[in-house]
Amino acid sequence: MAGRRVLLFVTVLVVVSAGVAAGAAPGQVAPDQVPMYGGLDRQADPILKGADAALIEGTTREFGSRRAASQRFVDQGFRFYFLDDLATAMRRFNQGWLLDPENPGVYYGFMAVLNDREENCEARKMGERAFELGLEKKAIALADAGRMNALCVAQDQTLDDDTKSAFIKKSSEYYTQALLVEPNSAYVYGSWATAAYWLGDYESAWRYVKLERKHGGKTAKSFLKLLKAKMPEPKS
Repeated sequence: MAGRRVLLFVTVLVVVSAGVAAGAAPGQVAPDQVPMYGGLDRQADPILKGADAALIEGTTREFGSRRAASQRFVDQGFRFYFLDDLATAMRRFNQGWLLDPENPGVYYGFMAVLNDREENCEARKMGERAFELGLEKKAIALADAGRMNALCVAQDQTLDDDTKSAFIKKSSEYYTQALLVEPNSAYVYGSWATAAYWLGDYESAWRYVKLERKHGGKTAKSFLKLLKAKMPEPKS
């Protein structure tokens, strides 16, 4: 019963805070759909200020600290993310940020949503911030950061050559670190294959596909179709 009471309490606060924050003019993105509310000064709006204060006070009391409360929202955010409810996931990550702007999991969450929205350069920035704040360097997280650096280069044609080179180097470093953490990770090799593809290095992409398979992974058919259209699968 206590668990249900806490869940209900948190749900009510979430609905109140999200509801007052979600409004946007036609054609504009709602502030709660942008990382860190898009820099909106929420203290300048009495309604937002009051809702945020209630959220912070109530959840901190229930979970013992702002960091613990923030992590609950991050966990909720990823639950919605894996249900493909990106809008709700972004709201939860923003609420996690409101509770604790130094929680690295918040920025990893922002990166995940932005990646799915194909805002790859913004996603890259969020991944960098997550590691700066101490995100645990697990193989999957490192691979995700490596992929974001590569996708940013592929997507943003305005980047100068030096920046592109730096991001490509960073991408390779992240994947190398990931394999030091988990040498036989099919996920890392599969991710690296996609990164190589988007950078136009199809030979390396096939090499990583082979390593992905070797370590028990199964390459997505949609990706294989894209890669085969650029370069037939090597026989050796």
